[in-house]
Amino acid sequence: MAIAALAACSGAGDRSGDVEALDDSELMSLDESDAPSLDQIEQAAMSCTNPDGTNAAMAALAVAVAQDLGRWQTGVDFVQGYNAGEILALASGSDANGPKGKSRCADGKCARVQAILDMQLDAAANKVWFQGSGSTKVLMNPQALRTRMLGKWREQKDFDVRARDGAADQPPKELHKLAYVSAAKGGCDTNFTFKASTTSGGALKYPNQLKYKLAFADIYNPYINFTNLGNGNVSIDPTSGLNEDATTTTGACIAACTKISIASVAGQCCSCGGVSKKFAKATFNANIFLCQ
Repeated sequence: MAIAALAACSGAGDRSGDVEALDDSELMSLDESDAPSLDQIEQAAMSCTNPDGTNAAMAALAVAVAQDLGRWQTGVDFVQGYNAGEILALASGSDANGPKGKSRCADGKCARVQAILDMQLDAAANKVWFQGSGSTKVLMNPQALRTRMLGKWREQKDFDVRARDGAADQPPKELHKLAYVSAAKGGCDTNFTFKASTTSGGALKYPNQLKYKLAFADIYNPYINFTNLGNGNVSIDPTSGLNEDATTTTGACIAACTKISIASVAGQCCSCGGVSKKFAKATFNANIFLCQ
């Protein structure tokens, strides 16, 4: 049985649909300091909103982290970096639990994660658009993204200090690993499902608490929609194109203004804001393709 852990977006093809707000039992399980404010609840209840593009980008980061790093342990896998200003960056090296950050990735750079991190750069300004509903599109704001990424990463570190197994409103101390299972149409856009298990492959005792390992992507972000599907599977719901989903699109015109792909899709047909164009490689990251 699926257990919704966050506000869910309704209507697979309509971002303007209502979302399900937190119920009374969920609100009562939160400490007063961590409970969502009235503004947060009202915002979640409106729609899959994405005014400056950061809602979709933050959820895409959560998926990419699961794909590349195989866990949500961003308090140790990321650091504060600098590129003409403070940005969120990947860590490297190891700690008591093994490799961390980019040292966990076979390519040594975590290409999917780095593509989204590079959207923080000023070089991405006025270039990265996200597909909205119908013919609408949203321009991503790099300054807003880096401010939010750093702020939520710091919030995650605060959550991790309070980690406690069995708590209703904190992340677990129990370590986990994630493996990609599938992607399908979701409430906001595309549901990505991952198999969550212990580091040795066993069943997690506290899978619902993984919700609080996603504070770095904002647990009240409607595009997260963390759900415990049972049998060790969990899902989240970022926008189309921002994460590789292992589907074949040969000959198809992809409805995505921006697409992240390890393999080149330059020259392939795309549709952005209801207008058919072709993908071109971004100048600021080799794995980002812009529909232009």
